[in-house]
Amino acid sequence: MKHFLITIIIMSALLAGCSRAPIRPDVEGFWKLKQFTLVSTGETVECSNLYYSITNVVTQVSEREGSNGYGWYVSRTEYRDNETKLVLKDFKVSGGLTADTGEDAPVEDLRHYGINSQEETVFEIAECKGGKMTLRSDYAEIRLEKF
Repeated sequence: MKHFLITIIIMSALLAGCSRAPIRPDVEGFWKLKQFTLVSTGETVECSNLYYSITNVVTQVSEREGSNGYGWYVSRTEYRDNETKLVLKDFKVSGGLTADTGEDAPVEDLRHYGINSQEETVFEIAECKGGKMTLRSDYAEIRLEKF
């Protein structure tokens, strides 16, 4: 019984130590990509079944219940400039929930999500309130709704 209690205490401490609190709870979470506008042309692209799952460590972009075959990709997540910019970098092909296959994400597939770089995209967090968020990069302005 004593060993069981010690094991429970150690496991609880380890699990508590592994959790990471959100840096920007208003930004982090599960978002549906509604549309994006290309900076270079002003063209607006309506989106269907495309999602962003943003945490303070990784971000996943994915097509769910869609038939376009856009794929699932994961990137490292960081914030810059006093947490006013969201940076997604080193996109890889997703191999599971937050794992990757090690294969670089094809840029032509990332463009369906309003992203134009496998290496790094810096989004200005233009607006984030009321379950809606607008992010701006040098490639696109994307509009998301909390899911």
